[in-house]
Amino acid sequence: MKPFVCALLMLSACGDTPTSQAPASGRAPAPPVTVPTSSTAGRPALGAVQHWAVQLTGYGQTRLNTVRTSPFELAVVDPFDDDGVPWPAAEVRSAAQGRWLVAYLSMGAAESYRPYWQDGWKVGSPAWLLREDPDWPGNFDVAYWDPEWQKIALAQLDRVIAQGFGGVYMDLIDAYERNDTRPTARAEMVQWVCRIAAHARAKNPNFVIIPQNAAELIRDPGYAACVDASGNEETYVYATNQPTEAERQSDLLASYRLWQQAGKPVFTIEYADQPELMKSAAARARAAGLVPYVAERSLNRLILNQP
Repeated sequence: MKPFVCALLMLSACGDTPTSQAPASGRAPAPPVTVPTSSTAGRPALGAVQHWAVQLTGYGQTRLNTVRTSPFELAVVDPFDDDGVPWPAAEVRSAAQGRWLVAYLSMGAAESYRPYWQDGWKVGSPAWLLREDPDWPGNFDVAYWDPEWQKIALAQLDRVIAQGFGGVYMDLIDAYERNDTRPTARAEMVQWVCRIAAHARAKNPNFVIIPQNAAELIRDPGYAACVDASGNEETYVYATNQPTEAERQSDLLASYRLWQQAGKPVFTIEYADQPELMKSAAARARAAGLVPYVAERSLNRLILNQP
């Protein structure tokens, strides 16, 4: 899977793009979080969300106003505006009224366009910086089990909590698949996700943790207690407009059923712009009890007229 944030690499200069469309080892798992049915923001319980969306760039002059006025009960946005400046807390609070406003963070990869990146960093220096993704320049695999990387990532988490986001949507949680020569890679990812959850909930007990992809981790002991929902790309449609294989759909749906049995919603995103394909993908997701969003791969605007 390619990370959501890679859209930023291709679209970093699109600040004026229109934003809307018409019509640690041994650590005990964090305890489950009880998501409120209401709050001062008037948002629904997470399990009651039926419409969600993602916009990671292209905010332009309207900034988060399109999100604020949208019908989505949950929206994932980048914690920075198009100029790389963190959203002020007042704008976050405004856009979050009536919905879950969730920050996108890559917790399993480093990004050279983020503020934490230092001049002179290269593969192997620091030691946790493993390799650059050949398909997505500027994105680097990391040793996510390394305390130094975790310190950097948790500092980013602290920032979005201080901004007032209600949760985090975490990319590259499936990074353990890139470390198949490390026997402990999968277990270390579970431990890392649970550390993230414990860290966030110590500051905000109602903060939601939504990992992207790696839906199969629901089978690992302790993981379900640390997360609140699952976000997943390309269940029915690959980017772009390419139907997925029946075997992939079957495998993913089997994992999704475990999430549903645990009482945790499953949010899916398909990359399509052909009306009939968009409609069928959304209908199939709804029929399976999933919460779909169908969008262009760039994720640089909200697609408001969802099928």
